Amino acid sequence: MRSNFLISGMLAAVVCAAAMGQSAVLHDGRVVNLVVPQELFSIEGPAWNINVANRQVICTGCTVTIPASLNGEPFLMGGTQIVNGEEVSLGEITSATFDRLLDLNAATRDRIFDTNGAAGTIRLGPARSLFSTSEARGAATADLVRNPTTEKQIEDNYFFLARNAFAQYPAGILPSNFLGLIGIRTETGAFPTSNNQLPPRRFWRYPAMSGATFMAQGSVYADAQGNRYCIPDFPVKGYLATIILAENVCIGNLRAAALGNFQTPDSYVVGNTLIMMNQDPRMPMDILGIANSPVSREYFAQSAQPGLFVATVGHMIGEHVMMGEAIDVSAGVFDPAVGAWVSVIDRTWGFRAGQGLSFRGDVVPVSNTDLFYQFGRNGVFAGPEISLDAQLIVDPVLDTGRFDIRNLAGADPVNTPQIRFTVRRSTGDRAVLRQATYDWAAILGL
Repeated sequence: MRSNFLISGMLAAVVCAAAMGQSAVLHDGRVVNLVVPQELFSIEGPAWNINVANRQVICTGCTVTIPASLNGEPFLMGGTQIVNGEEVSLGEITSATFDRLLDLNAATRDRIFDTNGAAGTIRLGPARSLFSTSEARGAATADLVRNPTTEKQIEDNYFFLARNAFAQYPAGILPSNFLGLIGIRTETGAFPTSNNQLPPRRFWRYPAMSGATFMAQGSVYADAQGNRYCIPDFPVKGYLATIILAENVCIGNLRAAALGNFQTPDSYVVGNTLIMMNQDPRMPMDILGIANSPVSREYFAQSAQPGLFVATVGHMIGEHVMMGEAIDVSAGVFDPAVGAWVSVIDRTWGFRAGQGLSFRGDVVPVSNTDLFYQFGRNGVFAGPEISLDAQLIVDPVLDTGRFDIRNLAGADPVNTPQIRFTVRRSTGDRAVLRQATYDWAAILGL
């Protein structure tokens, strides 16, 4: 099954890459063009090394070059995020900010110690390396971006963060032997009995961890001198190149939560897993409420009562500690600071010529609001707003409306490839509370 999936993906790349990837601009301004006949590559595996000078990631024996732009569009790396001191996203890592991928910079230069409102610190540094801990650890290795000092700093950060967070919870929330479970042990492997009487640091065992996974599919390009480059030009999971520490998942009812401080992240406990807000400045951290609406950390802290159903995707360090990157509380949390929200579930888009457009999504709140749509092109929506209120399935408890649209007329991949949703106040000034535009034809590859 896995082989068939990969072969099918590459067949799709043969069809799409030629249309999508004609030329790219490298970080130094050189233009590279698609090699004819087209040569393809597809990789998914551990990131073995990074070449910052040439903007390259080495994975499964393939050296992949990250360009500044592809066909005139800026090149963004999926699975990454840069935030400022107010935790506002500045976008993904690009060729211009490629050096942010290095463990060294993530553990030193790029940390953010400022606090955001009532929440804890934003980015205290990585607790897991981009590279496997089973190879080239503890000693400088020629031609590999591994640094023993940085490795130790990352490991120390893990223990520092986990200990601080553990100390915030009363007895019974986490296992009594939690410190031993996460690697804080004696010379003989025994577990400490007190957080205040820890064995010497040299005996602690940092969990053996795999490195980041790198995913890319694309074609071979060449510059004017004939130098060849593997350039990602076929999207995988919405991006041309993606690098992620892990996609570990922890789902369940929240047992307890703790607000952080200047040296401790906000955290919560599900089962016997301690989950902290992601502290790695290279990776994202988003909290999603009803209808995938954004939730602030402050409001999450207010809502994080025992019993709250939480689904978390992030990267584990060992068996009992997770850094949460995507925290889903869509079963029952909506941050009122958002005002209103409307979204379409990505995988539900569909179009059949002669029949129309299909999609499914949600709007919140549904009380005292009206939902409309318009078709358009290039950001111009000239036609009248058409109500979707009659199509809503209302949940009065959550104050949400689900729409499940089949074969909506008026959609055309050429003339009306966009659809815009507008949420308006039902009474008074009928003000626009939220708008969301989707390039539905591009999403479907039409």
